[in-house]
Amino acid sequence: MRGSRPSSRRSARRRRPAPGADPRGVSDKPRIGITVHPRRGLEYFGPYRRAVVAAGAEPVDLVPGTKKLPELDGLLLPGGWDVDPSFYGERRDENLGETDPELDETELSLFRQARERGLPVLGICRGQQVINVAMGGSLVQHLEDHDARAIGRTHLAHTIEVDPSSELGRAAGEHRIRVNSLHHQAVKTLAPGLLQTAKGDDGTVEGVESDDGLIVAVQCHPEELTTDLPWARALFERFVARAKGRHSKSSP
Repeated sequence: MRGSRPSSRRSARRRRPAPGADPRGVSDKPRIGITVHPRRGLEYFGPYRRAVVAAGAEPVDLVPGTKKLPELDGLLLPGGWDVDPSFYGERRDENLGETDPELDETELSLFRQARERGLPVLGICRGQQVINVAMGGSLVQHLEDHDARAIGRTHLAHTIEVDPSSELGRAAGEHRIRVNSLHHQAVKTLAPGLLQTAKGDDGTVEGVESDDGLIVAVQCHPEELTTDLPWARALFERFVARAKGRHSKSSP
């Protein structure tokens, strides 16, 4: 009997996943790709990762230069630098901020691949702008009186009006919500296939989604608000739920 115990323990050890093993073989959590940029500082993307984890998914970093979208269940396009106007056929405005064409190319390509695969996509701030450009829209290169440096990242700067039938509206449970504001660019011409789901009092496009419901994007930063605002948590939870539905269908 004593001789059988080590064998049992060895058997148990063999059932543990090896380091680097495919998470699909050991976890039922959906995998969410998040585009990150080391030059920006990886800590910048911490709130996105934490929001995804809290909603029940596993974040996967995607760095600039990534050519092929890996096996994922959803894609999150976060905030960041301005989108280079060459990608939507305009010249640079003198007030344009820092750009990174390699990052633009990476995100535009990965978004289109996600679209081809039918993955759910969540765009946040710059992410909404990237989605709009990828689908054929254009951007306001600079909004006056939108200085993100003057306020904190969690400061609720203004109120937006939300379409109650949209994904954002269902997450919010009301037609007007308070949001933070950390941007100086916005959607100008809405791309074909996108619907406006939220607007600011000044007319700024504050939310969009695709007509098939797979793409949801907002101009604010809900990843900074999940601790205090139920609608921000619900937005991530609903996104992860869509990804989990796809994960369940694709799992063996």
